[in-house]
Amino acid sequence: MGRMDGKSVFITGAGSGIGRASALRCAAEGAAITVADINGDLARATADAVVAAGGRCLSLAVDVTDEAQLAEAVVAAVERYGSLTNLVNCAGGSIAADDSVTKVDMDVWDHTINLDLRGTFLACRTAIPHITAAGGGSIVNFTSVVALQGNFKGHVYTAAKGGIISLTQALAGRYWRDNIRANAIAPGVILTERVRDRIGLAADVPAEDAVRTALEMNARLVDQRHPFGVGVPEDIANVVLFLASDESRMVNGAVIPAEGGAAAY
Repeated sequence: MGRMDGKSVFITGAGSGIGRASALRCAAEGAAITVADINGDLARATADAVVAAGGRCLSLAVDVTDEAQLAEAVVAAVERYGSLTNLVNCAGGSIAADDSVTKVDMDVWDHTINLDLRGTFLACRTAIPHITAAGGGSIVNFTSVVALQGNFKGHVYTAAKGGIISLTQALAGRYWRDNIRANAIAPGVILTERVRDRIGLAADVPAEDAVRTALEMNARLVDQRHPFGVGVPEDIANVVLFLASDESRMVNGAVIPAEGGAAAY
């Protein structure tokens, strides 16, 4: 018996990185998966990987900043599986042009707030009525270690991820009445495809070697005091699985730091 048997999980940004790893992890534990990604080819590739591993998966090309697209996608998931019990909001990310509040171009604000914060908000807005109809479930949002510190130079991304913390707590405080839990994960440096490319790590470098190299670079967010502050998508997918499953039934409104202690010392 799987830890996610009977669950239907809608995952945004699941064409790559943490979202893809979360789709594979939850499917392996029995969940029916809907992969939503702005890149339809990547969404289909994730779905193919889930099905090849014996799971069930629907892939959809979805722009999370478009409420109508999200609403249609959520309805498609419910029609395919009969219900929706879980939402995992992985879509988002920072861009290299982000900077301090006095220097950043406001185009960065429009892009980042729209994708990271508005996208998360809209996904919750469209999914919650269906999760309620299913009798309850779990929402997992993604904030970041940067929202727990004050030393990241990208102030727009920091603002967006800080907003996600507040949104998550507000969701938890309102929708417990509908048997819905809402929690957030704050990862450290996760070696997704995008991050590997940004720091110059080839995609075929094994995970252990990639983590060691990233730590040796003494990144801004974590350093050698935090050997568990750099990870791979599968590390975070394990946290997603816990928060999505009934094993975390007593966890609500929490922010789970997954950054090796970087925000604490």
